[in-house]
Amino acid sequence: MVNKKLDLRIERDSLGEVQIPVGAYWGAQTARTKEHLSVSGLNTHRKLVEAFVLIKKAAAITNGELENLETATSRAIVQSCDEITSGQWKEQFVADAFHWGAGEGLNANVNEVLANRGAEIVGCSVGTYDFLNPTVHVNFGHCSNDVYPTAMRIALLLSLRQLEPTLVDLERLLRRKSLEFDRVVKVGRTHLQDCSPVTLGQEFNAYGSSVERSVRRIKESSQSLLELNLGSAEIGTGYGADPNLGKKMIERLSQMTNLRLRQAEDLFRVSQSMSDFLEFSSSLRGLAVDLIKICNDLKLLASGPGGGFGEITLPVVQPQQSSLRPGHWPDKALPHLPECLLMACYQVLGNDFTVTLAAQSGQLEANSMTPLIIHNLLQSLDLLRNAINPFNQKCLAGVTADTIRCNELLDKSGIRHKEM
Repeated sequence: MVNKKLDLRIERDSLGEVQIPVGAYWGAQTARTKEHLSVSGLNTHRKLVEAFVLIKKAAAITNGELENLETATSRAIVQSCDEITSGQWKEQFVADAFHWGAGEGLNANVNEVLANRGAEIVGCSVGTYDFLNPTVHVNFGHCSNDVYPTAMRIALLLSLRQLEPTLVDLERLLRRKSLEFDRVVKVGRTHLQDCSPVTLGQEFNAYGSSVERSVRRIKESSQSLLELNLGSAEIGTGYGADPNLGKKMIERLSQMTNLRLRQAEDLFRVSQSMSDFLEFSSSLRGLAVDLIKICNDLKLLASGPGGGFGEITLPVVQPQQSSLRPGHWPDKALPHLPECLLMACYQVLGNDFTVTLAAQSGQLEANSMTPLIIHNLLQSLDLLRNAINPFNQKCLAGVTADTIRCNELLDKSGIRHKEM
């Protein structure tokens, strides 16, 4: 029913009537989620929505092949999925990032959008659900308890794929700088006290090795995310689901994502335990800790210009705006980009702690904190990518050595004279 005066349509569920904007493809369940559970004001991450839609597409194709769905129904769902993955209908996914537990709200949101858009494609009215029902057709053979953890894993793997080139670039730049500074001898320091001579190149090469090991740990931890619980149904038994659906969906998803996805040997473990996400979060924390150390070192080495170490110079990316000392040290270079990366890394540490708390909060056969876990992990990946990229190109690539200053401090320390 449409109320033309208010541009609303009326849908009904077990709790009664719900008013929904005429232009919305979402329905009654999403409307209730939007009304009662918009607690954070944060949208569900686009990668999670993308992963969800890929799963629904795989389900529609597979259910069509298994003759669980009519061909016309399967094709309508697939076309709706393709439209969304191409960038359409982004505004239709309105479930809050911290909506009700275990991701059921997002599952309902996606189901309703696909059902209504699919109905519209074949010429049916939005909101009727006679031809295409969100639960009966779009959600056929699976549920939020196996789809949501699967979407979490695929979203993380796709986001990691975007971060990897940035990390490779970071390590290469550090190695390149180590070669550039290979003959720059300077004072080594422990406890911030003068120590044996070291080359600036050796310091930067150590930074490169730290990043390399961190990247290796991230890749190793991501391997467990390839293991899915699709086909487990609500708790791991597969009760009520087509026994062929889960494995066939995983084969289809592997082709669609170019990921080597596989069905878990123990569906109960993947449904209950969040340890795979905790391990992945820990690897991101490890990278953040290494980056914090590197950024703090760069700030020390570039400190000055008159009273600090001044052994390296960072590129100037922001003009000085001090009214207290106009014209004083106009070439003074504040470490804007290292400090920006530091803040991102500190947030990653906080996100990891949140993931730890949420991972241990599951009860029995499921964990209702999964929306919190995936929000923090995807935010960590975004923060690292968005902060490291400008740090690489606009800071690290332009770092130069002040050889004169390095020699001056080395001479003042007396270490070279003593060793000679």
